[in-house]
Amino acid sequence: MAAGMLTASSCSDFDDYNEAPAEQSPTAAQTLWENINSTPELSEFAALVKKSGYDKELSSSRFYTVWAPLNNHIDLAKWQNADSATLRFQFVENHIADYNHYISSPVDKRIITLNEKSYVFKGTADDNASSFGGQTIAKSNLAALNGVIHQLSGEAVYRYNFYEYLTANKETDSLSNYVMRYEMQELDEQNSVAGPIVDGIQTYEDSVMIISNAFLDGIRCNLDNEDSTYTMLLPTNEAWEKSYATVKSNFNYGNGTILGERYYMNNTTQKQDSLKDEVNASYLSDSLTRKAIASTLVFSNNNLYNTWLSEGTTGDTLMSTNRYKFSNPAELLSQQTGAAIQMSNGTGFLVDSLAFKPWETYKPCLVTMRMGAYKNATEPKNITISTFNEGVGMLNIPGYPDNIYWSYDLSFQWIKAKLVGDETAFYNLSGDIMSSSYSIYCIMVPPCADADYSSYDPDAEMKQTLFNASLRYYNPSTKKMAEHYFHPTKPEGSSTGPKTAADKMDEWAFKNDITKVDAVYLGDFTFPVSYVGLSNCYPNLKIIAPKFDTANKDFYSQLYSRDLRIAGILLIPTEITKSNAESR
Repeated sequence: MAAGMLTASSCSDFDDYNEAPAEQSPTAAQTLWENINSTPELSEFAALVKKSGYDKELSSSRFYTVWAPLNNHIDLAKWQNADSATLRFQFVENHIADYNHYISSPVDKRIITLNEKSYVFKGTADDNASSFGGQTIAKSNLAALNGVIHQLSGEAVYRYNFYEYLTANKETDSLSNYVMRYEMQELDEQNSVAGPIVDGIQTYEDSVMIISNAFLDGIRCNLDNEDSTYTMLLPTNEAWEKSYATVKSNFNYGNGTILGERYYMNNTTQKQDSLKDEVNASYLSDSLTRKAIASTLVFSNNNLYNTWLSEGTTGDTLMSTNRYKFSNPAELLSQQTGAAIQMSNGTGFLVDSLAFKPWETYKPCLVTMRMGAYKNATEPKNITISTFNEGVGMLNIPGYPDNIYWSYDLSFQWIKAKLVGDETAFYNLSGDIMSSSYSIYCIMVPPCADADYSSYDPDAEMKQTLFNASLRYYNPSTKKMAEHYFHPTKPEGSSTGPKTAADKMDEWAFKNDITKVDAVYLGDFTFPVSYVGLSNCYPNLKIIAPKFDTANKDFYSQLYSRDLRIAGILLIPTEITKSNAESR
């Protein structure tokens, strides 16, 4: 890939730049190649240049600077056994840059070599104080007809960029195999050298390919960009397989057939449609699992959350390139095996375990405001609180992230109960629900939370709301829709609901705290199938303001309201609760 990109730049961007001005024309009578080939101390370097075929380029009129390692300072066995393309790209072009870079005055700058690697070039009139890529310059400013030579006391170490590393290292080929699935090559016609037309088809003597990677574009990183700087977790194959087994259990699609229900209103009549999704269960599960593992491994050092990585300090947060935040950076980085790996565009940590918290990666907290059908002759009102009553407590759920959205802009749906019977609303839950366990909350808003409530609800009752809740979901064991009933004193709930109207209020009903925006805990539930990636289906949460039974109507109506003011349904992975319990 880099070779293709280099061809594009070397054939166009620098053509004019490399024509030496008359006042800078060298006085030496020999070309760069003639100088190198005739210098005994550079015989090893000359042999490798010759093997790579670059001797012809160094004999051309194009101007270059060559930093040539002296004999006995080259890993000769390594480069003699390399194929010509690798030798040329990783060694020869690693020591050559466009134009002529003299040390005529103190210099301290970054040089981009022909293979687009970046090295610091420091120089003074005293050769002993000059260096390139950390290697001392033994002799400098050796002029040639088409450039200048500096003799090095060592190789400028070639370092992979992250993209090259993934393609070259077997320890991480589980990650590499996934990422490289999304690589695409496209001919760069503008920078390719056209050849003859054969059978009506344009051929090219020198084809330059543009490489792109849809997955890396999707997570907002460019791992082959030498001008970027990243920190990346590189899971070993063992770490990948361990994560794969853990994550995959959250993407269960049964036999590939998922059912669902859609509720809506036709004028004043509640309607229901049956839904179905047919998927390739094994393919979808595998694909989403690999994507979940690979998506949060890269951190840009230029991100303000991550600048401490390149400063050699410690921080309390990391943000991946796809904008996921992680609260345990020390733990993530401590899983490394061996020393950190220096890349040409950052630092890699080879890790034997991925210590991400599930709710910060593949299993996020979920909020839904999508309401379906309701039994009411009038539309529910959507209310946005412009002036929050400071006397009302804000939502507080232990373990839930601080940036809960309604802390700043609280909105809710208000359904004013009018029917004599049950008042019912269906909430179509998020399509990101996994085949996993969640703690489920209904966020209830008291009327007095809005300082201006009297402008739209002058007769508001400052009473607790009495309501029931159940969940409609697909059960792959029976291959039918099923219903789970929540119980205020039994977090596990029940597959059978209340038998009588009195049960709904005396035993099954939930009540909110009207002194605050209340996250009413309904219970825990494990969804047997995942809904991630489906086109149609999702589970539904049913909220009911039950009819007050006739015998106790006066009693209940004095204590409770049947109005529903719901700011959302919140699903929190049960791992958060377990994590909080373990930390106490």
